[in-house]
Amino acid sequence: MAPSKKLNWHTTALHAVQGANLAGKTSLVTGGNSGLGVETVKALATAGSRVVLTSRSVEAGNKVAEQLRAEGVKGQIKVMQLDLADLASVKKFSKAYLAEERGPDLLILNAGVMACPQSYTKDGFEMQIGTNHFGHFALTQQLLPSMKALRRPARIVVVSSRAHEMGSIDIQDLHYRHRRYTAWGAYGQSKLANILFAKQLAKNLEGTNVKAFSLHPGVINTPLTRHVYGTGFAGWAVQNLVSIVGYPWLKSPAQGAATSITAAVSPDLESHSGVYLHDSQIKVPTKAAQDMDMAAELWKETERELAEAEKKLTS
Repeated sequence: MAPSKKLNWHTTALHAVQGANLAGKTSLVTGGNSGLGVETVKALATAGSRVVLTSRSVEAGNKVAEQLRAEGVKGQIKVMQLDLADLASVKKFSKAYLAEERGPDLLILNAGVMACPQSYTKDGFEMQIGTNHFGHFALTQQLLPSMKALRRPARIVVVSSRAHEMGSIDIQDLHYRHRRYTAWGAYGQSKLANILFAKQLAKNLEGTNVKAFSLHPGVINTPLTRHVYGTGFAGWAVQNLVSIVGYPWLKSPAQGAATSITAAVSPDLESHSGVYLHDSQIKVPTKAAQDMDMAAELWKETERELAEAEKKLTS
């Protein structure tokens, strides 16, 4: 059974989490210090979950935690440093997390970068696929054994985007070392990789307690768009103009986070692992996002490149 038709474009994260009792559960939200992440953390904590908020900046994460407490959110929020563009940081985080925690019950892969100028992570991956896909892939692999060991229902939620529709996977040149770089092409590739990762992950996890989902949150004016509008006063002016002109079709961060929350808590999705969601409903992504041969190939290549990067870290 699909999620209730009452959940739609207008649904907010707090609405989507109504009826869910997350007491005694732990949720981990990457990029929980900004935009959709803040609203995701707020909804999960409101439902009783203990939430681990990860951020590149602990200071920024602490400000959000303090803000939510000031708003009356009573759930426990723990801030931990994590930079998905640095595999050493991912490894350090996972080690610190697993030394004190179990699971998590809910792993929300929310952090990301969008349409940035060509650049590379500390490990030599193109920044967008390196952060959005490789960093989250590595984090998931390191936490997955603990999630399985919970022996109770657990979920992995991958925030993708409708931008996957303009993406294609070049398995021979994932990092734009030979083809011409375009910011949106690289973003589209990374978001397509997110969906293929979730689908292959769901397949790999068949018969276990862990389910996986991907989603498009909607078009939202958040700090993620900083590279789209530019910097300085001109960028600020354009961003505010877009907010005004685009009001009828732009979601608020609270509305954008609703689909992440639906994927995390809806009981109707328990038998639908691997599906893609939009507006809190199951949707069909592009043909490329349903290519399980490519999903398997991307998985294999990701594992290979991460293994090579790991060797460099330990050498």
